[in-house]
Amino acid sequence: MYETLLQSSGLARLRWSVVRFELEAVSPIDLGDLPASTVRGALGAALRRMVCITRLPTCTDCPFRWPCVYGYLFETPPPPDGRFLRGLQDVPRPYVVRRPGLEERRFAPGERLTVELLLVGRARMYLPYLTLALVRLEESGLGRGRRDGGGRFRLVAAQALRPDGSLQQVYDAGARQVLADVPEWTAAELLAGESPASTVLLRAPVPLRLKAQGRLVRRLTYRILLRSVLGRLSSLAAFHAETELQLDYADLLRRAEAVRVREDRMQWRDDLQRYSGRQRTTMRQGGLVGEIVFEGVPPETWPMLRLGAALHVGHSTVMGLGAYELRPL
Repeated sequence: MYETLLQSSGLARLRWSVVRFELEAVSPIDLGDLPASTVRGALGAALRRMVCITRLPTCTDCPFRWPCVYGYLFETPPPPDGRFLRGLQDVPRPYVVRRPGLEERRFAPGERLTVELLLVGRARMYLPYLTLALVRLEESGLGRGRRDGGGRFRLVAAQALRPDGSLQQVYDAGARQVLADVPEWTAAELLAGESPASTVLLRAPVPLRLKAQGRLVRRLTYRILLRSVLGRLSSLAAFHAETELQLDYADLLRRAEAVRVREDRMQWRDDLQRYSGRQRTTMRQGGLVGEIVFEGVPPETWPMLRLGAALHVGHSTVMGLGAYELRPL
């Protein structure tokens, strides 16, 4: 029922893949407060060592920053032609690193952990590079205690999640080879068979870091949520699907203002920290977690809401934050 909207708006051009890597701990692994952030940092460092041809200390002035696999994924610059969203300085990264189970951080030898990579648009092509970077990390390790022999693991499997819920093997651990094209997701497949719900329970298991007027939001409204989702979808489409969305943003946000909050069980969580190598400091990753019930959700906003749940929203999405789940009531 959404085909016309998806085609006319350009949302149909968004493509993404979800790949699950299964790791087996060889020595004790401690991933810290934000496991996905730890994995992301190690993965980026390993990839840079693999592909950097200039050996410059930073990517800022590198002439190959846009075509470079590392530069595109981890320090995404605006496209050289500047066709879309010219005023946007913070280009969204075309991936999300996820660790199912935020509280599950430590693993003993023999235990297994799962890491998910969500790759958007052109980033899907670079799965072989990311897989090889993860293989290179087997010996150098993940997380705390690497210098003392901790953090070692073995990559035992990699499977892509299909839209129907099944899994397709995309990596042969014995041959150390990426096997096939990665199954892709589209907005049409995500929304297949769904009907819009006017009353919706939103559950945020990990911090939602949304901003309004330059500040992190501590009290969520539907308008703030929808505005953040629209911004995320627009920038992902522009920079990673080469399309400019054709949506009436003003009308959608006006309709969102009428949505009521029936129950609000959201709380501010501020106990998570990560270390920023670029800024050489520890940073808090505060955000909203919990549940909230919205009443009077406009049906024309449902596709965007579902896409936001699939692709994450807000700040720090690359490390798995900004995920939420929806349940019609």
